[in-house]
Amino acid sequence: MGVLPSPQVIAVAGASDLEGGNYYGARVLANLVEGGARATVYPVNPRLAGTTLLGLPVYGSLSDLPSTPDMVFVVTPIKFVIPTLEEAAKLGVHSCVVVTAESGNENERLIFRTRISQLAKVSRMRIIGPNSMGVLNGNLSLNGSFASGTRGGRVPAGGIACLSQSGATISAMLQWFGETSVGFSWLVSTGDESATGIEELMQAMVDDPSVHSIMLFLEGIGDGAAFRRAALSARLAGKPVTMLQVGRSVKGRAAVQSHTGRVAGTREVFAAIAQETGITETDSFVEFFSVGRTLAQRARRRDQLPRNRRAAVITVSGGAASLSADHIEVIGWDLAQFSPAMVAALAESTGQAGIHNPADIGGVWRNPDKVRRAINTIAQDASIDTIFLSLGAGGIFAEAVARAVVAAAGEVAQDVFVAWVGISAEVQAIFDKAGIPAFGDFPLAARAAEACAKFSRSHADKAGAVELISLLDGAPVNASAVPADGPQSIWTVTQALADLRLAGLPCAAFDVVSKFDAAEIGARAEQIGFPVALKLSSPDMNHKSDDGGVVIRLGDRAAVEAAAETFEEIAGRKRLTATSVLVQKMSQGVEILVGIKRDPSFGLVLVVGLGGTLAELHAEVAAVVLPTTPPMLRRLLSRNARLNMLLDGYRGQPAADRDALVAFLAAFADWALGKGEALTEVDLNPVMVSGGLVSIVDARAVWN
Repeated sequence: MGVLPSPQVIAVAGASDLEGGNYYGARVLANLVEGGARATVYPVNPRLAGTTLLGLPVYGSLSDLPSTPDMVFVVTPIKFVIPTLEEAAKLGVHSCVVVTAESGNENERLIFRTRISQLAKVSRMRIIGPNSMGVLNGNLSLNGSFASGTRGGRVPAGGIACLSQSGATISAMLQWFGETSVGFSWLVSTGDESATGIEELMQAMVDDPSVHSIMLFLEGIGDGAAFRRAALSARLAGKPVTMLQVGRSVKGRAAVQSHTGRVAGTREVFAAIAQETGITETDSFVEFFSVGRTLAQRARRRDQLPRNRRAAVITVSGGAASLSADHIEVIGWDLAQFSPAMVAALAESTGQAGIHNPADIGGVWRNPDKVRRAINTIAQDASIDTIFLSLGAGGIFAEAVARAVVAAAGEVAQDVFVAWVGISAEVQAIFDKAGIPAFGDFPLAARAAEACAKFSRSHADKAGAVELISLLDGAPVNASAVPADGPQSIWTVTQALADLRLAGLPCAAFDVVSKFDAAEIGARAEQIGFPVALKLSSPDMNHKSDDGGVVIRLGDRAAVEAAAETFEEIAGRKRLTATSVLVQKMSQGVEILVGIKRDPSFGLVLVVGLGGTLAELHAEVAAVVLPTTPPMLRRLLSRNARLNMLLDGYRGQPAADRDALVAFLAAFADWALGKGEALTEVDLNPVMVSGGLVSIVDARAVWN
């Protein structure tokens, strides 16, 4: 439905007086009036029709209004919500914001939400909520909410759009940003999203020219594909997105039947989305607000210069220098090494000899002129793209030093980030007015700088975003590709490997014997060639190795036949059904886990990590949402630190051919996408990688 409108006429259905009335109806009306909404505001309440509220005449219904509203805030008792929405739709209202919360039992709530959804679809009226705290816009002086965190109801104007699935976060944000020069185009509390999801609203923010950056507080996503499109569109539009996503803990993961499901959960899926879209993830409210403000101030470096993650630090003590160096390393940046000429120039400009990076200028920092000259001197090295200042409270010198930093920042091409322990409101205001990011701690400054660098890199790679969007728009789902006899709830290793091999994926040479005939199993092993592995296959065995169902490095027929007899005993003792024995050629190489899981919001997710029997112990994994591109698959491999080390050739082992591995991952992803909606999880564990050879050794699939 495009961008949110600039309403000229607003109605508050359920408007009230605080004394003896509906608190929420009273607060929404008061905020609209006191906030100075540049629109005609009509209070609507049949009980108060003919009276006035805040000097405004009250009407009995939407139909009684002198003109049709563009936006209606619904704050009525719940039994009047649907009739009010129906009346608004009949009148041709563009948008309704339902502040009223759901009530009743689960079935009643479902009926209520369904009715709202149906009404929105039929009428094409945008309905936000129910249970929304409201909609605000600083540029329009619009405060359609019951928030109490604003002065006189006024919302600071600016270019940030915040979409939040928590109303309290909106209120906290208004207070956090209230004293800064950064303001808001839109703040939207999405409520229960019965008709309008956060994905649709995010796309509207991307399309709105008044929005320059986006902040998201997420509890969950309903339409993963729409969210990916909106986030990629933001990347193409050059609008940075900052996200705080909750509910990512291990405890939130459902019980699963594979390694993949155990090691990859919500956290890994959202990390994958952030990687492909350029979204900046944050882990706390302080980081969320700080990084969001920074990206609103400094999304791009001056003159569109690149950010190559190479920094210099000016500080006032050895301890602060060490701390800053630690955190520069944590974010993966380089500390520039000062040249002899730079060291000499700093000695001349500051009077301090032997200054290196981090530059501890000690007591000189109290001299504003020398601080300014130190910044300008370091800025002469064009390979440095960011200058950090790590300072302390400062007492009577603080404000003069802050103004010197502001002056220097205006003279250099580098980004300037300030970490000022014990920063006063006066010093913060000096930096804020100049648009210089300033924080109370160095780690926060480092993370904000990294967010800016990430955004610059992501925005520069427009071709990657275009390719991903085209994949999303054109990806077919081949639900008929499941074998004709239909999937079982679990495919054993024999079923899974057979289907993978049939699809042309590389599998270690294998044969299957359907009965416990030791002589036959031995003969098959001889045909394949020793050494071999034997695997007992049954849908009743979740992890074969734990139950004695895997024997490896069998070097002759006698050993194979003995293992086969042991398998027969295990099958009898455990009463296994549908048993068979897999005879497989042994493979060598790095053991990796390659898996698929179906996320309820985003669909199929490809997961890569360390493989073998210790896959869950080495639970560090990287993930990418499907469909995806070869460059994203290549980046996927580099994101897992331990795996990346092994693929590079750990301790003399042959380095993996990454082109071959990426081609394998792409083929496996196509195989999984072709299976349609029934596929839930797949484990390829291990996949053996040796140079350019990739072979699947074990596999298991779970179907819905």
